[in-house]
Amino acid sequence: MMKRNLLFIIAFLVYVLSFGQGELDAYRYSNNDLSGTARGQAMGGAFGALGGDVTGVAINPAGIGIYRSSEILANMSLASSLTGGNTIQESNTKFSFDNISSIIYYPLIKGSMLSLNFGFNYNRIKSFDHTYSASSAGMKSSLTDYIALSTNGIYNSSLDDDPYNNSNIPWLSGLAWYGGLINPKENSSNEYVSLLDENELVSPSLKVSEKGIIESYDFTIGSNILDKFYWGATFSITDISYRMTSNYDEKFLDVSGSGFNLWNYLETQGSGFQFKLGVIYRPVDALRIGLSYHTPTWYTMTDYFNASITPRDIYIDDKEVGKQYTPDDAYINYYFRTPGTLTFSIAAVLGERASMSLDYENKNYSAMNLKDNNRYNLKDVNSLMSEDYKSTSTVRAGVEFRFTPMFSGRLGYAWAQNPYQSDIKATGKVVETVGTIPHYTLSGDVNYLTAGVGFRFTSRFYGDFALVFRTQKDDLYYFSPVVVNGAEADSFQGTFTNQTLKGLVTLGYKF
Repeated sequence: MMKRNLLFIIAFLVYVLSFGQGELDAYRYSNNDLSGTARGQAMGGAFGALGGDVTGVAINPAGIGIYRSSEILANMSLASSLTGGNTIQESNTKFSFDNISSIIYYPLIKGSMLSLNFGFNYNRIKSFDHTYSASSAGMKSSLTDYIALSTNGIYNSSLDDDPYNNSNIPWLSGLAWYGGLINPKENSSNEYVSLLDENELVSPSLKVSEKGIIESYDFTIGSNILDKFYWGATFSITDISYRMTSNYDEKFLDVSGSGFNLWNYLETQGSGFQFKLGVIYRPVDALRIGLSYHTPTWYTMTDYFNASITPRDIYIDDKEVGKQYTPDDAYINYYFRTPGTLTFSIAAVLGERASMSLDYENKNYSAMNLKDNNRYNLKDVNSLMSEDYKSTSTVRAGVEFRFTPMFSGRLGYAWAQNPYQSDIKATGKVVETVGTIPHYTLSGDVNYLTAGVGFRFTSRFYGDFALVFRTQKDDLYYFSPVVVNGAEADSFQGTFTNQTLKGLVTLGYKF
């Protein structure tokens, strides 16, 4: 075998072309958690037609027209992840400020427009904090099988030259080549096989730690027309901060002490903007009907990444292979567009005692789009997203009952459909992941059960409390279930339940 020399002459253009964005990462940045005030979340987030709460204004900007006074508020939460399934989630309890909002009510003296209201809302719309681990014994397929198949078509000479300075070579292939994890197929210069024998068993383990948030800064204007028609418009600035560290370790069972460890680091920073438009119509006092549209969010994104493979008891030319690294300080800039969102809402307000509300939201995830730094479409991954994703439905429902003028109780439920086409789990289907990260999860439907109470301490000062229980079943894969030696790769670790219990407190003052 030729002696392999690693060169570190890296150009920025190569970073852009060789480290691809993943379709699952696009989804991660496009879907949001249930968010808003304690009152709004206690009612399942179903505030698209009710208005008069910053949760509703974030869903339907026309909700700002319902306000009859000015208001400031702050919302705090304490969230804890729970363990479920055959994947271990580490306990992670975190306190955060989720909302800081101000509404300015400005009554008008003449004309059919009764008020013109303005609002600012800082909203933490998603948290990425999640730590989990998994392991398997006696798996029939190895990550090295997957890498060998991914490397097919690349000539040995290109790998020997410098895989990190060639836009046609996946960086994971370069790591595996220099780490001795893949070998050339006999009598071929561009086909590869794992260093393991066919049917050799391995024991993999995986640990993943994710951190970060998506934050939105909303600037809203809206009005009340004759207490019948309400309109609103919002301009939003959104920031993304995400960090992921993973360790995938594989033990080769036929040779004690042999195997390898793949370490990955990914950091994503992004900022974007979107517009929201909405209307609410009140044909009679007890009924409100709402319609809102959120444009896509147009993001400018930067990924920072680093990876290494540490072989154990693996030799090239009778010399034990040492730790292999991708180039330091690698990054790419790109553009990302999320799907737009259409929401239909209806609410019944039964005098001063009770209200019921229902929201239906539609979002087409196949419309997600990625572009490179020169604003050219990344056709391969965009094509995969159009194949693998679909339009989804989200339903939110809530009720509120005022027991006394000073005390209210609330209940709610929300369901969000997963966005995947059924064939994304098909045998031989390659799921596009980012860079050198082979593992991924396919998220299931999300269910929220919510409850809360509200107190009016004075005519101006109030406090709300809510509990939100979130549950979701996710499928974890060590790598794509490609076909190896005529059989599906044994890369599916299993389904696990991802659960979170969150407590919220909102304090507000009307003036």
